[in-house]
Amino acid sequence: MNFLFRLSNWLHKYAGLVLILFLAWMSLTGVLMNHPDLISGLSVPRGLVPEHYHIRDWNRSGMTDVVFSERDSSVAYGGGRLGVWKSTDGGATFRPLEDGFPESRYYRKTADIFLWEGDTSLLLAGTARGLYGCDPAGERWEAIPLGAEPESVRKILRVRDALVVLTESHAFASPLPPAELRFERRPFTRITGDRRVTLVRLFFDLHDGKVWGMPGRLLFDAAGLILFFLSLSAFYSWYYPWKRRREKAAGKAPRSKRVRRAFKWFFKYHLKLGIWTAAILLIIGGTGLFMRPPLLVALVGGDIPAAAFPGPLPDNPWDKKVQNALYDPVSERIVIAATDGLWAGPADFRGPFAPLDLDVPIFVMGATVFEPHGAGGYRVGSFNGLYHWQREDGRSVDLLTGRPAENVSAVRPGDVMVTGYFETPEGDAFINTHEQGILPVGTGERAGRFAMPEEAVTGYRMPLWNWLFEIHNGRFFKGLIGSLYILVVPLGSLLFLLITLSGVYDWVYLNVLRKSQR
Repeated sequence: MNFLFRLSNWLHKYAGLVLILFLAWMSLTGVLMNHPDLISGLSVPRGLVPEHYHIRDWNRSGMTDVVFSERDSSVAYGGGRLGVWKSTDGGATFRPLEDGFPESRYYRKTADIFLWEGDTSLLLAGTARGLYGCDPAGERWEAIPLGAEPESVRKILRVRDALVVLTESHAFASPLPPAELRFERRPFTRITGDRRVTLVRLFFDLHDGKVWGMPGRLLFDAAGLILFFLSLSAFYSWYYPWKRRREKAAGKAPRSKRVRRAFKWFFKYHLKLGIWTAAILLIIGGTGLFMRPPLLVALVGGDIPAAAFPGPLPDNPWDKKVQNALYDPVSERIVIAATDGLWAGPADFRGPFAPLDLDVPIFVMGATVFEPHGAGGYRVGSFNGLYHWQREDGRSVDLLTGRPAENVSAVRPGDVMVTGYFETPEGDAFINTHEQGILPVGTGERAGRFAMPEEAVTGYRMPLWNWLFEIHNGRFFKGLIGSLYILVVPLGSLLFLLITLSGVYDWVYLNVLRKSQR
């Protein structure tokens, strides 16, 4: 028993010293990220952002969609993570459309844009803060209310004589033409059967306490702050005795009583707060182990019955699940790309959506391109590449290579990570990619098109939430340690579990087992 205690104590001490900085940054970033609204107005200047995050040639979703005016092909609009941009020279150059748009760089991220040209022209932008409309002549944005609270808009669809907006959780529709938009929520049901929750959602919601709503998030915030204190107190509890031994060996006088009292105080509350929060820390560390590859792969495709979910679930079965959508005029249906698969339902929402099984590769993070491909199926893009799902035989073809899609991993990104697709009035096709930026597809020519303004390059600022997220998931350090960054979170989480378990054992030994032996 004494040997186990000495081993546990040694592991707790030295593994803890190794992880002090890791646990300090993980605790603080986790607490701040748990409340995006509080930090949504803050951003980090380009100089403090590692170079591999700098946006060049509209990469990293800088501009994922471009629509051209049918009245004047010299006019085009682009939307993406950096907001909405306008071109008056056929897409050669762009300038920002910012008047009335969300000032927060976190919320101005635009998932979709839609241009209506009739007696009344209207440009719509689906942002992370809701739907915005702009008169192309006046170039001033106005927020268009949908539900009671702003939601992240995922797709804007024209469905016959109506405009349909899909948010991450709901569907809204308004008649066309848009002289006066009147969006109403549509019944948005699904055939659920035995309602289930994906393992990815379970682990992510457990990790930050969201599974128990706001009280759970606040409880985990408190645990995060305590973890930060545990990191500082662990260092001081090691440093003071180490420094004192060196001073004694050098014949120096003892430190002041204030310093000794500080050591005792840190040590006392390190023990107390550590054992009080051990259960929550084990949840944070255990779920964190699976938040990033390679162990994230074990969660993909798995689910549990809703009854086994440890907290309350929203009544809405689509809650935070919609990622993309398309309108299929051939089958008169809307197809939803959701976090739990593909779903298809009537375009008028008069019936429930049912699961849809398509033989098309979609990366685990979701479909970034999802639209009809002529009358012959769907065009589907993700970090796996760009594919044409063919209606006639149900198979998929790689649109970049022309080869059949075979053995494509849903958890390993491809060489070309597609974030957007668009075509020019001349029929030239382009994709935007996460790393390389805008690339022509087929025989399209890029020369002289889609230049990124210098102000967007040099004036780039990363939203604080995203900056913290990249630190939290370890990608921030890719420029320092290369591909080994992928091991930062799993190895750190594994050692954190070891530290917590050994700390619990040490406390039990000192306060229970050793006393029972007397």
